Amino acid sequence: MKFIHLSDTHILARDDYSRYPDAAATLRKIIGEINKYHRDAEICVITGDITHHGHPEQYEQAVAILGDLAIPYILIPGNHDERAAFKQAFPDTPVDENGFINHGHTFGGVRFVMIDSIVPGAHHGTLCEERLGWLRNELNAHRDTPTFLFMHHPPFEMGLPFMDTIRLDADQELAEIVTANPQVKHLFFGHLHRPATGTWQGVPFLLAASTQCGEPLDFRHDKEEDLEDRNRLNPGYGIAFADSTGGLRYHFDFIKFDL
Repeated sequence: MKFIHLSDTHILARDDYSRYPDAAATLRKIIGEINKYHRDAEICVITGDITHHGHPEQYEQAVAILGDLAIPYILIPGNHDERAAFKQAFPDTPVDENGFINHGHTFGGVRFVMIDSIVPGAHHGTLCEERLGWLRNELNAHRDTPTFLFMHHPPFEMGLPFMDTIRLDADQELAEIVTANPQVKHLFFGHLHRPATGTWQGVPFLLAASTQCGEPLDFRHDKEEDLEDRNRLNPGYGIAFADSTGGLRYHFDFIKFDL
């Protein structure tokens, strides 16, 4: 089973070009590649920061652009999104009984669990007791199904001080859930704007590229204005192949764009 992974699209309102590169243009170009080369994918998964400020007019533009995808998509919010406006823009996206944008789907024999990790008005992420309870129940109901977990915020430090200060703060609670559920085969995150892989709690993880542009690979500074971008990273996305046991093969692809 093939699926596409997008993240951190950061769409602005129509005719707003105040943030460079133009996120709408980069996303359109990536969607053009998906439609040309990856129409056989079963689903496109988008791990947050759909818009840059969470404004309704930004969601209007995002919905219009994503409407050009030739394959269906599922998505969760990121720290730049606003939950109420997100739900209004994507009314078919399921929410849990507490109003969080948590939902699960099965594709190719694998359970895709989408988790809402945002904190209104903040850039770090969390999982409150309600969200942790939902996740426990979701995993308990599908203990025999290989599972991929998708969230916006990673629950660990990556050695990048600026991004590490705004990671998920419920790392211990999530670790307990992951280790108690061996059907969790892979973890997927956005937020970092950089492709990265590793293991956490014995489970492999993957951090997505941004469809807009990469975050500087600067291991020294914790303030955005101090970051040095030595090698600009182009807009990118992921192409994944999964089997019914939860095995995964994942490719990063990047588009040519004048940065």
